[in-house]
Amino acid sequence: MRITVIAEDRTVTFEAEKGVSFLRLFSAHDIRLPARCGGNGTCGKCGIQIVSGAVSGAQPDADGRVLACRARPEGDCVVRVREERGGGLAGFAFSRRPAPALRGWGVALDVGTTTLAACLVRPGDAKIVARASCLNPQAVFGSDVISRIRACAQPENLQKQHRLVVERTAELVRGLAVQAGLTRVSRMVVAGNATMLHLFCGEDPSSIGVAPFRANFLEEREYSGVRQGLPADRVLLMPSISSYVGADITADIVAADMFRSDERVLLVDLGTNGEMALRAPDGLVCTSTAAGPALEGACIECGMGGVEGAVDHVRDEEGALRFTTVGGAPPTGLCGSGLVDFVACLLRRGEIDETGAMRRDRVYLTDRVYLSQADVRQFQLAKSAVSAGMKALLRRAGVREEEVSRLLIAGGLGFYIDVRRAAETGLILPALAGRAQAMGNGSLYGAYLVLADETCRAEARRAASAGRTIDLSTDAVFSEDFIEGMFFA
Repeated sequence: MRITVIAEDRTVTFEAEKGVSFLRLFSAHDIRLPARCGGNGTCGKCGIQIVSGAVSGAQPDADGRVLACRARPEGDCVVRVREERGGGLAGFAFSRRPAPALRGWGVALDVGTTTLAACLVRPGDAKIVARASCLNPQAVFGSDVISRIRACAQPENLQKQHRLVVERTAELVRGLAVQAGLTRVSRMVVAGNATMLHLFCGEDPSSIGVAPFRANFLEEREYSGVRQGLPADRVLLMPSISSYVGADITADIVAADMFRSDERVLLVDLGTNGEMALRAPDGLVCTSTAAGPALEGACIECGMGGVEGAVDHVRDEEGALRFTTVGGAPPTGLCGSGLVDFVACLLRRGEIDETGAMRRDRVYLTDRVYLSQADVRQFQLAKSAVSAGMKALLRRAGVREEEVSRLLIAGGLGFYIDVRRAAETGLILPALAGRAQAMGNGSLYGAYLVLADETCRAEARRAASAGRTIDLSTDAVFSEDFIEGMFFA
């Protein structure tokens, strides 16, 4: 049977077998729909319109829309879709520079749960000459690492996730290489959380998702890129600190020069895992807290990643809510920074009280983008986990809030976030707001430093082995702080 897919700027036609969901068919043909729940039919974000043809597994609504993860074509079909577009954050602003020792062309890569970002580095002076980014195609298996780990219970899904990320990485690298007249590069250095690195090299991450939550490997790995289907002679995976404090944090630490300094720096990656690192008197102390996917838009009714069309900032100007979007595109949803701003605005207006209760069930920015009571509850869980995690890390390391010289906020959300608004909501500790700064993509920059400078590579290994991880699951005071953090001050 033949499936014709009509998107905003292209039409794709392909042959398909019966019994396979539209979402799985689309992923095989590079048609990108949001699927935050991993195809479980619970997030409602993968809606498509059936123009013609019969489907099973889901009943079309009045507009002819069905969930792509539930519906299966029963014959020739024509469907209309709205693809998710955009890419990862490839920007950064750091003062640290490498001591160049790169002999051949190289690529640094950040394998994020939501996005992939890469930069091309030339030999000699190790200058970054090009950057590229895209969505992580594994999102069809869910927006968070736990969903992707669970999918690996079926061995074929492990191979599918591995193939998807390798193929998309290969496209990124080839696109960068051609700008320098190359067919492939000499080296790649890859950073990412432990689950992403397992999937990147085809290793089963299932043990990370069940007690005692141990990864198959944490150490640095190096192998032939060509054998994995990558246009790179050698691939280096950076070392992780623990199963839930991954190589992305190791790279952040290198980028921020935390390992070599005695300065009391607190680093927070505002993602699903809420990973944190602190330069304490006795060295690096790390932890992670289950912030959930709200800050990445996954469980928010109008939520989406920080991609084109996502509302990234909201302001209350003369009684009217104003906003901006990523790329200046028409608004299609809320990303994490937009969510933070929206909540802060409604708190100031008195639309949300200290318990999180809203005066109205929904507040609309546009006729399609709104914030609901359920969204506020999800945000409360996320912000409470992050703030309680910060307090617990400082307490367990014996560092007072006033002793912290800088709070570094890493990742895409950290790049866009309004620190004052985040402090108003309680997402970050108000006492640290004046010392907070965004890192941009510290994971990518740290990978770049390791690619360009062997000293930084050795530093990453030392940081990963020396980092001490604190388990918050049995910390009674953390539980008390979490409950208190659910309220808006």
